[in-house]
Amino acid sequence: LRTTVRELQRREGGWRLVLGPTTAPQLLDVDAVVLAVPAPAAARLLAGVAPAAAGAVGEIELASSVVVALAFREQDAAALPPTSGVLVAADEPLAVKAFTHSSNKWAHLAEGGLVRLRASLGRFGEAAALQIDDAELVARARADLAALTGVTAEPVAVHVQRWGGGLPQYGVDHLQRVRAIEEGLPPGLAMAGSALHGVGVPACVATARAAAERVVSHHTRGSGKPHSRPLRP
Repeated sequence: LRTTVRELQRREGGWRLVLGPTTAPQLLDVDAVVLAVPAPAAARLLAGVAPAAAGAVGEIELASSVVVALAFREQDAAALPPTSGVLVAADEPLAVKAFTHSSNKWAHLAEGGLVRLRASLGRFGEAAALQIDDAELVARARADLAALTGVTAEPVAVHVQRWGGGLPQYGVDHLQRVRAIEEGLPPGLAMAGSALHGVGVPACVATARAAAERVVSHHTRGSGKPHSRPLRP
């Protein structure tokens, strides 16, 4: 846990992980590996053991984003429409790319007499948005919220969270790229995460289940032992 993996190597019957700093490397031999890491890291780890899959992973570009969470007193956000949020077109004169009306979308977030929102900023190619200080990001989010909804009140709480490289971009031929990744992985090696079949939590969970099934199926076939409890897709 909480250990850097610098290299992935094949060994007879399984895999070897090179861990830790370059000055004091450690070796860990394992039966199977699930790569649940960002695309650039996966490409580096796969380069020596699955070059075709590594090449396909390396073609997936990433975008960075910032989420500004805002909480208002209920009476101060009365002008907010009863929707789950709004997406903003790239050519609009606004800093945000979306607002999520969190309290409308998830009822439990409306507890305590507060209205909670989150603003998303930073599109593909706009990594510089992560370099803006928190106060300016909050100011931009509030200005755009006022322009879209008329809500101008001071929030009772704010939180800024940066996600560097957190959004894989699904370009032309993405499905073919994913097929090349999945078909190019040797037995006992699988990949999971947002670079494959969707960036939402349910999609990522589905890739994790599929990855677990892949490595468990390979291991049980190799050992000749049946599953003690089948995994569900």
